[in-house]
Amino acid sequence: MKSVQSVFRRIVVLLLLVLCTSLGLVATPAQAGVLDQIEQVYSSVKTGGKEAFCRKANVASGSFSVRSFDGTLCSNSRTIAALSQYVCPSIADFSGSSCDSKGKNKLGGADPLTALKEEAKSAAGTTKLLINKLVPGV
Repeated sequence: MKSVQSVFRRIVVLLLLVLCTSLGLVATPAQAGVLDQIEQVYSSVKTGGKEAFCRKANVASGSFSVRSFDGTLCSNSRTIAALSQYVCPSIADFSGSSCDSKGKNKLGGADPLTALKEEAKSAAGTTKLLINKLVPGV
């Protein structure tokens, strides 16, 4: 009898896990990787501000920015794409970077500030902290 109950419990747990994952309630490995990257960028921004967010990254030296990982954050997150397109154009050598190209593509021609305001409404965690640090009052 115990083995039947044990098997039943395992099946229920497995079904709940599948259900939560399909509903987006559990971070997939790809989402977790993006969140880790955002954490690393925010850590740099806390002390370096806008310049640290937009600068050319050097992962080997531990210098993370929105341009790290070939600008993947700019193509994976509409919020980060909008933030980079709003904050970074004045930073030297940002224009034409992978993040710049990927961010423009992600926004699909939308105004960066308008997109940022829309995204800020649902932003949470480190992403919200990043927005507040770089564009207070949005």
